[in-house]
Amino acid sequence: MSEPQFLPYKMPEHLLARQSAMRRQWLVQAVAGGLVVACFATAGMLLPPINAIRRERQLVIDPDTIKGLPPDIALLGKLGTFRALAIDWASIRADRLKAEGKTYEALQLHRMVCDLAPRFPQVWVNAAWNMAYNISVMKYTPEERWQWVKNGIEILRDEGLVYNPKAVALYKELGWIYWHKIGDFLDDEHLNYKRALAVEMQEVLGPPPAVLSDEEYYAWFRKIVEAPRDLVALLATDAELSRLAFRLYSVRLELDGSLLAFVARHQRSAPNAVEPLENRPEADSLLTRRLELINDPKEAAALDRLLAIVRSRVLREKYKLDPDWMLDLMEKQYGPLDWRNAFAHSLYWWSYGDRATRGYENISRADAINTARNVFFALQNLITRGRMTLWPDFDDPFSSYIELTPDTRYIPYLYETYLRLGKEHFGDNPKFVEGTPGPNYMTGFVTNMRNWIELLYLEGGEENLARAENYFVWLRENNPHPDGKTQEQYLITLDEFVMGDILSQLQTYKAAGAFIRSFISRSLKQLSLGQEKPSLRSLQLARMCYDYWMADTAVDINDRRKMQPFRIILRDEMEAYMQRADIAPHAKARLWKEASLELRQLTYDHLLPYFQRLCAAQKPPWNFDAAFRIPPDMEAFREKDPDYRGLPRTEGVEQGQRERQ
Repeated sequence: MSEPQFLPYKMPEHLLARQSAMRRQWLVQAVAGGLVVACFATAGMLLPPINAIRRERQLVIDPDTIKGLPPDIALLGKLGTFRALAIDWASIRADRLKAEGKTYEALQLHRMVCDLAPRFPQVWVNAAWNMAYNISVMKYTPEERWQWVKNGIEILRDEGLVYNPKAVALYKELGWIYWHKIGDFLDDEHLNYKRALAVEMQEVLGPPPAVLSDEEYYAWFRKIVEAPRDLVALLATDAELSRLAFRLYSVRLELDGSLLAFVARHQRSAPNAVEPLENRPEADSLLTRRLELINDPKEAAALDRLLAIVRSRVLREKYKLDPDWMLDLMEKQYGPLDWRNAFAHSLYWWSYGDRATRGYENISRADAINTARNVFFALQNLITRGRMTLWPDFDDPFSSYIELTPDTRYIPYLYETYLRLGKEHFGDNPKFVEGTPGPNYMTGFVTNMRNWIELLYLEGGEENLARAENYFVWLRENNPHPDGKTQEQYLITLDEFVMGDILSQLQTYKAAGAFIRSFISRSLKQLSLGQEKPSLRSLQLARMCYDYWMADTAVDINDRRKMQPFRIILRDEMEAYMQRADIAPHAKARLWKEASLELRQLTYDHLLPYFQRLCAAQKPPWNFDAAFRIPPDMEAFREKDPDYRGLPRTEGVEQGQRERQ
């Protein structure tokens, strides 16, 4: 059988083209599949560094930052696009509730908004502002208003900054609440806020010591900074502290803020300590055992060590303050900060925020510069109101006595800060001049420097006057006319520069009297606060103004421009100051103790009934002889100076202007 014969067949051209195309398609698919695998592999390799960048720029919640994310926030984060609708609804509803006075419901909704968008700093800012500003002013008692201000602080400090540690806006807002709401005068209850904050911080840190130098103050605070941070490990190795801790536990005193609160109220070295046990009525055995323990001389050294550890722990865990940074601010940057003062806290958070966010790309340059610039505001207010006198009432902080007076120690620190930040922010500006704060800060710097010169001059002292002279020379050399010439106001002496402005205002009898009495009142206040040298300087300035006014009244035929003798003016101001309701009884007792013998003799008879009532009104009543002892030789003084009650003078006569005389 022959083999079959196949007819010759030629595949059509279109089928050949189709077959060729199919082969190319398979090749393309194979290559594409290989590329997909390669891309996925490469993407997998790039994922760790990309996630690191996202965490660095705060584009995701970093598990390392917020370990143990609350379940409610974790659940809300899975709502996806519905979160935006939920945020809008909760925000609108919260505003309505706030307007209706349902503040606690509004608080819950504000917190829900923050939980829905924990990585969006503005929601925390809005919530804090509503609490500290809008809701607080709707309340009627200082306790309620202070609680809402604290709510605003805590939601930023304890929550917002946990999720957004590099959000400069949160540091800026937190510092602003301390500076503006508590430290400034906007709120009607600002004094109560100041009292509450000061008492709270004194409870935590203890009363500041009486020191002779800033270094002693730093050493006092350094004990808290250097205290061991691991209390459990320390108690396991330190037998003395372990024994003391056991004794404290046995009388139900925990090693936390409650111990600090009890010590502040009852330790005998505290300003308002309880009476000695032998003078107390019968008390319950637990209180008695507690008092015996914390006032036991044998336990004093160990208790001091243990209290330093607890203070450090409370600062870090409750107030989220870094003791190391607090000490650094004092020793290396801004001087002996009083942490009872709101401006010290604003300075802390603004400077801490500047440090924490420096070099971070995902922030506004304007926000960063403004946060650093706010440091100027904090320091300037510490200059004008940085020295605090506090007699705390720990059971009712709003009844505490507080006084804020100027503290010129911060002036050189603000001067150096202006120069440092000016160069840091604007050193690349062609108009920047070395040794100045730069063109952007120059106007505020010059204005502040004029105030510094006046404060230093009025406070007096060799060091203050030398510093005032140096600043005056700086103004003469660095603040010329636009044409480059020295301004005429600087072509005089420092005495003429400061006193010329004051004396120029002594043009009428009323104006001169107001200035003289103002300086005397300032002197009495400083003396009541223990500021002896500034008090003497203020009294000298009062006498200078008096002598200036009286210099050309010797020829007056009717004495119409003459004032009472200076000692009588001083007596009248002393009597008025002692009877002011806004001055604490402790301050009055101290002033009486420190005042000159003649001034006490001049005022005693007139103030005696008031002193008796004041002592009787205290709880418990004061010992009159101890608080306002009769001046020595009072009988001889009355016989020698029968006219000490003052000289008669015709009133109601027009006291023309000085230049018309």
